[in-house]
Amino acid sequence: MALLRKINHNAQTDNNSGFGTNANSYGGRFVNKNGTPNIEKRGMHLLRRISWYHTMIDMPNWKFMTILFTFYIVINFVFAIAYYAIGIEHLDGIEQSQSVLTQFGQAYFFSAQTFTTVGYGHISPTGFLASALSSAEALIGLLSFAIATGLFFGRFSKPTAFLKFSHHALISPYGESKA
Repeated sequence: MALLRKINHNAQTDNNSGFGTNANSYGGRFVNKNGTPNIEKRGMHLLRRISWYHTMIDMPNWKFMTILFTFYIVINFVFAIAYYAIGIEHLDGIEQSQSVLTQFGQAYFFSAQTFTTVGYGHISPTGFLASALSSAEALIGLLSFAIATGLFFGRFSKPTAFLKFSHHALISPYGESKA
């Protein structure tokens, strides 16, 4: 504290650590014997503290693209399974005489066309369940592409600092002063 008084004569010494003056009245040690803090952590759950937007903005390009493509493939696979569970007969344009793998592949590509709202028209849903599922998939697809577009824009418009650090300072005349 003597150093503070040399630098600033008005500096006051504060002996209050924020824990009070009697440690025993607060339940014992502030730091456990193994070095961990003796505090109770309260607040938001871990998943609520994570900003998914900033995580996606700050991750490397290869991870970002991998996540996007993986999401696209998985969500279309899930919807293809749902179409297959409803029944291939509710997707007009898929031949019943084809193999199971070919039918599932066509359901997958119908899902991809619906998700991206391309809708080539080769396959169309018939019946309430298939139509409702394709409508929900189109909505989820629009929302997913809106989120992906926002993330792409956020990544492209993110400012990048091009500063280098040096341990040596250069002071030279600049105008009428020094810089």
